[in-house]
Amino acid sequence: MNSTYFIYTGNAYPHKNLSRLIDAVIMLKVKLKIVSGKNVFTERLAKEIKNKNASKFVELLGFQTDKELEKLYKNSIAFVFPTLSEGFGLPPMEAINAGTLVVLSDIPVLKEVYAESGIYFDPFDVNSIAETLDKVAKISDTERRNKIIFAQKFVKKYSWEKMARETLKVYETSSK
Repeated sequence: MNSTYFIYTGNAYPHKNLSRLIDAVIMLKVKLKIVSGKNVFTERLAKEIKNKNASKFVELLGFQTDKELEKLYKNSIAFVFPTLSEGFGLPPMEAINAGTLVVLSDIPVLKEVYAESGIYFDPFDVNSIAETLDKVAKISDTERRNKIIFAQKFVKKYSWEKMARETLKVYETSSK
């Protein structure tokens, strides 16, 4: 596999747990690209990266177009989602649709939404994050391709159209 970096996209809010992800990346001495719009949280994250001397491992990218983002996903080792809490978790869905593996926090909502289409780690344990990233980086191209195909088929069960139809049914039922 030619990919040389992991990717995270989304907000840099504290519950996204990027600090532990950065610690894991430093332990492994691997690259991480973070795509996040500029705000007070990304400014804090930039300071943390500097304070941890992690600049050679972590690249903080600003806003990216959809086309740039798709290329970043496709060329990554995997998308990493170290969140401690989530409502649904759309970024992994986007990553899967773009054709990359997803490595996720082992929290109930993500296990429910992504089931066997994700590879999981304990988000409170830097060693667990690092070990999982290391394992994922060593997956063969064939296994990687098979996991991506499986995940892409799995996430097809989710769609905006289906959600809208189901929501409309709820409204129609409750108004009777």
